[in-house]
Order: sequence, then C-alpha cells, then structure tokens
Amino acid sequence: MLVQTLKFMKIFTTKENKKLTEKYWLLTLEGEIKKPSPGQFVMVRAWPGFDPLLSRPFSIHYYEPGRLSILYEVKGRGTKLLAKLGPGKKVEILGPLGQGFPEVSSRDIILVAGGIGIAPFLFTAKEFIRKGHQVHLFYGARTQNDFLCLKEFEALGVSLTLTTEDGSLGTKGFITQPLKAYLSKHKKGVIFACGPMPMLSAVAQVTKESGIKAFVSLEAHMACGLGLCLGCVVKHKEQGYLHVCSEGPVVPAENVF
Repeated sequence: MLVQTLKFMKIFTTKENKKLTEKYWLLTLEGEIKKPSPGQFVMVRAWPGFDPLLSRPFSIHYYEPGRLSILYEVKGRGTKLLAKLGPGKKVEILGPLGQGFPEVSSRDIILVAGGIGIAPFLFTAKEFIRKGHQVHLFYGARTQNDFLCLKEFEALGVSLTLTTEDGSLGTKGFITQPLKAYLSKHKKGVIFACGPMPMLSAVAQVTKESGIKAFVSLEAHMACGLGLCLGCVVKHKEQGYLHVCSEGPVVPAENVF
C-alpha cells in the first residue's frame, strides 16, 4: 500500500491563489497527475512540519493536462495556511482518489449544488458536455455573494437554476423546491448532488419520489484518503459502513439516505 501511495504522490507548484469572496479561494497548481474522473478528490499538504498533522481532502474543481484547480472555503487551520500560499510555493498532492460520478446513458445530467458543494461541478460539467450530455445546474446559496463560477458554467452552455435563502438572487428558498418542480415535469435524467448532508438528504427524498436515479458526493473528515484509518466511515443503509475516501465520495443516494 505504501508503494501504491507513493505512486500517486506528486509535488505541484502554485500558479495562482485567488481570493474570490471573503471566505472562498481558488488555488491553481501546475504539475502532472493521472487524469481524474469528475467527482474524484486529492489530498493536499502545503505546510512544513506537523501542524496541522494531516493533509486535507479537496474536490478537483478543474483539470487540464499540467494544471489542477481547487476551490476551497477558509474555515480552519489547514485552509487558513492554504490561503497564504503565493506563486511558486510547493504543494504536496496525493491523488486522484476515490470514486467519481459514473458514466451514464441518460442524455440529461442534473447537477445539484449547495454552497461549496459547487466545487467538483465545473470539471464534471465540462467532461459530460464533451461526451454529448446536456447539463442543467441547480445551485443554492445563502446570498448572491456566495455564488461561485457562474460565468464559467454559462460559458460551457450549462442551464442554471439559482436559489438564495435571502432572495437576493434567483428564487428565495432552498434548491430542492425548484428541483422538485422541474422533476415533476421532466421525469428523466440522472442527478449528481454535492453539498451539506441535510441538502443531500432532501435531494435523495425528492429523487426517490420522482423515480430519478441520484448519486451524491459525500463530505467527511479524512486522515489518509486511502481507506486505511476508518476516519471517514458513514453508515450504509444495508451493509454496515462505507469509507467515503475509497468507496466514495460519490455513492448512489439510496445507499446512504
């Protein structure tokens, strides 16, 4: 396992570390890794010593040969240190890891994002559009200032439906409301969802009622990213527990909710 781990460990160089809002940043790195599948993640370490001790997991926001981007929220010691990275700084990357969004036969892909759950979807949208799918994004945030990368999604030709909790942009309320209305009229497609657990649970319920297949990207605290430490297990509805890092982060919604 150690040999396998070292195979996926790479040193990247910081190209740009851009502050997008008061709490969201976009880190662009240069280096080479195996092409990821949409929805996979990397373990990131960008500080010397052992404080923090562990690497941090991040969804792959965007990828092209020689370049990797990570969209992150500054909310703890690790991400605060990450926000201090300047151009030329070295970053240790382990990945790509985990199970991404599956290949599907349906032409219609419905992405559902809540908050920083938007992170894996730009690369996901790009890849599925490239393969001939039509992509619709349902995106919920607290306020209009919390939306990220809307222009990039529009440039890809993604259809957008937006909601905010305060009504400052799009429809006021939660993203599951327009999603439910949409599915009542368009009973087709496959849903990929990423966001807070309560949102994922609500999405799973909506899709269950609509008879639409859904896959959710789970978030969990991770220590190793390889399924060794048992730090990221979540309860499987029928089969005990699953490792988010190795059996996920993307799993069928009915396995968890």
